Amino acid sequence: MADLMVTRGNLDDAMAAIEDEIARSQVAMVAIKSGNTGKWGMARLWRSWMEATAKFMAANGVTMPLMISADGRHFGSRPFSAQDAHELFTHQHLGCDADGTRLSWSKAGHDGMRPATRGERFDALRRHEAWATERGIRLFNPRDSEYRELMKEQEQ
Repeated sequence: MADLMVTRGNLDDAMAAIEDEIARSQVAMVAIKSGNTGKWGMARLWRSWMEATAKFMAANGVTMPLMISADGRHFGSRPFSAQDAHELFTHQHLGCDADGTRLSWSKAGHDGMRPATRGERFDALRRHEAWATERGIRLFNPRDSEYRELMKEQEQ
């Protein structure tokens, strides 16, 4: 039986997998541990990267509308900010889990979102790093960061 990440949305599927294992082999070993959301190191690095990304995008003419009418017309504009980058790229790179629940960089989740696991955060950082590299955006990556440690683990 494979390791499962269980959420409210897939609890029934997980229970079915356990029941199948018991039916097949009469016994199933189940270990439960809290989902690991890692240290704040990756979240801080993400925010740093969003600042660099926003500066690059704003310097290249990206703006945000002040208002959008019901028929889709834009009124006014403001510079693209780090918060705009965070929301855009969190949606693009972190996305939703299998149940359609939006993932969050926060440790506890909020507004119906689930906190992203350490692996999900790592994957989002890898995706953004690749995206930024393609566009020539220089991203700060400290030698002693949690992200760099995970990169080294992946390379072994």
